This record gives sequence, structure tokens and C-alpha cells, in this order.
Amino acid sequence: MKVAVAWVGLAAMAFACSKVRSAAERSDGSVATVLAAAPSRATAAGEPPGLPMATVKLIDAGKAPRRKLRYAWRPGGREQLVMDLLTTVSARSDDATQPEIPLPAVHVVVGIEPGTVSTDGEMQYAWRIESTDVPTSDPKVPRRVADGMKTEVSMIERLSGSVTVTAQGIAKDIAIAPESVSDGGGTGQMVEQMRQTLRDLAAPFPQEEVGVGAKWQKLSALAGKDSRVNQSETFTLEELAGTRGALDDVLAQTAPPQLLRGPTAPLGAQPRMESMLASGDAKIRFDLAHLVPQTTFDGMTTMIVSGQSPDDTGRRMTMVMRMGIILSGSAR
Repeated sequence: MKVAVAWVGLAAMAFACSKVRSAAERSDGSVATVLAAAPSRATAAGEPPGLPMATVKLIDAGKAPRRKLRYAWRPGGREQLVMDLLTTVSARSDDATQPEIPLPAVHVVVGIEPGTVSTDGEMQYAWRIESTDVPTSDPKVPRRVADGMKTEVSMIERLSGSVTVTAQGIAKDIAIAPESVSDGGGTGQMVEQMRQTLRDLAAPFPQEEVGVGAKWQKLSALAGKDSRVNQSETFTLEELAGTRGALDDVLAQTAPPQLLRGPTAPLGAQPRMESMLASGDAKIRFDLAHLVPQTTFDGMTTMIVSGQSPDDTGRRMTMVMRMGIILSGSAR
């Protein structure tokens, strides 16, 4: 599916939290400060406790002929996930407005090694980051921003783990190998984003038979150590021929008001997210014989954050992130 869509709300939360913390220390409020700030932390284990698996509900079965859509996983059929992200960030506070700033492009290549397949169609696969790239020479991107993003992405360069995914494309038991985490225990926001990406990698299908024009909804909860996001996606089956098809995926993310706690927050600072809304649309081409789809995604997140510190008792900030993602897969 549109995979890295999960990154939108969680990344915005991390940046906003850093932004408010930094604003308590500096008066210029530059967006560069957001990205240069220390990242928030997340767990390197599997799914956070208490979060249910994603659920899929059929809305419309579509036109006849109809059939159940199920993946036919192939043990030993290695795949590669290639992901490219383009993001811009802008911010407005009570006393200043910053123009939209482009973040450096992020290029990530992930190797996928399918393993055993159970009698009910569940597959466990191993994955590892094969390469990452963050160009720092783009004159449109402030050097401080580029260096901050490059540092953050470097935290996933040796990352590896395993995932179990059902024949319907629902992931569970997502794990990151502790020994592959580069900073010796704590993990950066990019690590959490990578885990969420693998959670949403395969296009999900409903239990029922469907035909062209079918619609279904997937509901899930996303989580970092210090944030919670509710996500809904509405899929429409645009094409279906043999094992291949095309989906339109409309995304919505919301989050309840919550404190954005982080280990790097100054003493007494309590950044609070007042509201968050993310939306986007993905075009997905899937093959039931393969895990990785071909996907393009465009989305936007708007968040309002307030901050309190010994020197700043009522600062509010509005942050807007625009994100474009291109996802491609290949068998090897």
C-alpha cells in the first residue's frame, strides 16, 4: 500500500515537539532549529503494548465477477523496497511566520527475504536496510537542515528485523533486531518511521469477495513512545486482472490532544499538541505474488502545538508538512 504514509503524523509530532522545546531557548523560531534538535525516541521492539492489529471493513463489494483477494507468498522469492521521500515544512507562531522550507530528499533501499509460510497463508520475512542517501548539496535546503536530516537517517543504516504478514496483507509481530540499532539503545524518529512503514507495506484486503469498484476501510493506531495517532484509509479497487490490480487509497490521520514528551525537553517544558490533521491520496499497483507494491503518495499534515516553560507560558505554533513519496519494488 502507500507504505510510508504512517510517517506523516509521527514525523510532524517529532518536529513540532522539537520546535516548541527550541522556542523556549531561542526567539528566532527558525524551522532549521526543528530539524537540528535532538530526535524524539521510540522503542526498538515490536508493536507497542495495548495497540490492536489493524482492522479491515468492507463498504461496497463492487461489480461482478467478484473473488477473494489473497496474497500467494513465495518462500525464497527475495524482493527489494526502494523508497524516495520529498518533504517541506513551514511554521507560524504567535509572533513570527516562517516560509516553507524543503527538507533534503531521502532515499532508502530495503532488502526483503521471505521465509516460512504457514498453512493459513501467513508469511514471516526478514528485512534489512541495504543503503540510504540524503543529499546535502541542494542549495534550496539550508545546510543545517540537511545535516540534521542526514544524521537522523544515518540511524537506520544497519537496521534489520522481521515481520509476519497475513494473506490479507495485515502485518503483525513487527520487530527490530536490538543489535542493529546504531545508537546503543535509544532509537531515532526515523527508526520508528521505518517500523511503521513495514507495518503498512502490503495492500490490505477485506475478508469478503470483491470486484472492480469495491471499497473497504482500514483502521489502525500508530504510536511512537511519546505520541499516538489514529489512522483511517479508504481503498477503492480501480483495476483487477489476474494477480495484479490498482487501488486508490485516501488517508486521514487524527490525534487527540496530548503532551509530547521527550527525553531532551528542558526542565519544566511540556509541549502539548492541541490538534493534528493529516490527509493524503495514494495510487497503488499491487501484485498478489509480491509483497512490495508500486506506489505514489501526496499528503499534508497540519498541527497546532502549545508550549510551556519557565520562560514561555503560552506559546502556540502551527506547523504544516507536505510530503511526497514514491515507492517501488522488484523481485531479485
